Amino acid sequence: GLVGVVEEELLQPRPIAHEVLLFPSDEARQKLCSWIGSATTTLECCVFVISDARVAAELKEAAARGVAVRLITDDKTALDGGSQVFGMASAGVETLVDPDYELKSGAAPVPRHMHHKFAVVDGRVLLCGSYNWSYSASARNNENCVVTEDVYLVAKYSAEFERLWREFKAAAPLSQQQAAIRIQQIERGNRERRRFAAMARSHRAANVFDVARSAMDIASPGNRKRGRG
Repeated sequence: GLVGVVEEELLQPRPIAHEVLLFPSDEARQKLCSWIGSATTTLECCVFVISDARVAAELKEAAARGVAVRLITDDKTALDGGSQVFGMASAGVETLVDPDYELKSGAAPVPRHMHHKFAVVDGRVLLCGSYNWSYSASARNNENCVVTEDVYLVAKYSAEFERLWREFKAAAPLSQQQAAIRIQQIERGNRERRRFAAMARSHRAANVFDVARSAMDIASPGNRKRGRG
């Protein structure tokens, strides 16, 4: 009856739509950056254009503090002037671009773009809308970005991110596109730097151990007696 319906409504976990960000607005831009900066474990970004240095700085800082940051973007816009993509990849943001091929529509080839604009923060907060992460979008364009914890929407967008990540990662080694090749070079460079840093730490630790062991040998009673000869 009615009581059962009311109880069901009260007991059901309800999604929390935090807010709607409307642009142009510096306040909305600040709120977007705050949501990105709030990530503590994971940050999955799937955005067509990323040229806003302030937003890029939030992603770099998240990666630096140990958040697992992954970025998917478009291969063409990654090469645009002002793009922050390669700087983020160099800073440790794991990055993929869409494969460089065209979808066929009848006799005419149709260019393919990764045109999404969304992010998932810590697997629980979704940011999505028309808003590209660019200065012009925040300062001049009429754009929108919804921020929500709706479980269904978060799950659907997370699944789409994982699907694209698998597809683009599988295609990356075969790609000849300039953006993908440059990102692969950056990733290889990052891996080599991490490897050499680990070797250097190991070498320093070994040296410290040798020095400590020598000091202990010199300070041992037997050596002190021999020193007094």
